[in-house]
Amino acid sequence: MKSAPLIACSLCVAVCAYLLAPRAFAAEPAVGTPRLVTLNGIINADSDDTLAFTPDGNTVFFDRSEGPHKTILISHKVNGTWTKPQVASFSGQWFDQDPLVAPDGSYLLFDSDRPITPDGKPLVQNYFGGGKAAPGANIWKVERKGDGWGEPVWLGPVVNNDAFIDFASLAADGTLYFLRWDTDAKIMHMWRSDYRDGHYLPPTSAGVGDATVSIHDPAVAADQSFIVFDYGKVKGGLGRLCIAFREGDHWGKPIDLGDAINKDIPWGPHLAPDGKTVYYTGQSGIWELPLAQVLQQRQKPVAATR
Repeated sequence: MKSAPLIACSLCVAVCAYLLAPRAFAAEPAVGTPRLVTLNGIINADSDDTLAFTPDGNTVFFDRSEGPHKTILISHKVNGTWTKPQVASFSGQWFDQDPLVAPDGSYLLFDSDRPITPDGKPLVQNYFGGGKAAPGANIWKVERKGDGWGEPVWLGPVVNNDAFIDFASLAADGTLYFLRWDTDAKIMHMWRSDYRDGHYLPPTSAGVGDATVSIHDPAVAADQSFIVFDYGKVKGGLGRLCIAFREGDHWGKPIDLGDAINKDIPWGPHLAPDGKTVYYTGQSGIWELPLAQVLQQRQKPVAATR
């Protein structure tokens, strides 16, 4: 058995080593209490995810899994109550998921395996599931047309340059964040594409987190001051929910949002219209997390240890 002084010395060494070791994350912040979301009971906890609201908060889109198929649904708030979800006018035939409403509400983006030409075939990829063929994904755009929505338009080859381009997020100036699989590293990377003169520019790395760590599902603030995302691999390729703040010309270190949120293996974050709340999906359903505390205590760059 070790003597008390030896134990104390060993403990001191261990603590010092911990404090001086390089960190994967910045210090864990105080966060609000997550609340389960049901929208008056229209949400199925075991099949629905990625809530996306219009700016007025009165229309919501989400995707629903039914066996191997995914469909985007829409519901409206009428007299304070959400209507029974219906299949969105642009969905139903293909594997559609991850709807996202633009910050100004004028259009919507979503992922789909639908053919990119009238005579084409559905997109297929074999990146996951042991190399088995599975639905691919490209990003499509649907314009708002009065009280309804127009026809889906493929976002084009500059962004959709692979069979799996996934999970769009938009800033107010049109900057697009999205995911693409790295076949060599076998991890997901986050990319961004600036929007200029009606066109997306060639994508560049979003520069969020460590380039060797898998990253998923961006939810960027309208002014790009912060971004929420999944980071690393915990289960099923998913990571831990994190936030990073913009620090000049780069993103700060990922800040882990804590065990209370991450114990549910979260994914698919989307920001609410207020820009201070994030919706995410976990194993037990869809959750609403207020970010006000995190935003108020906005992390300054972590000082280098000496």
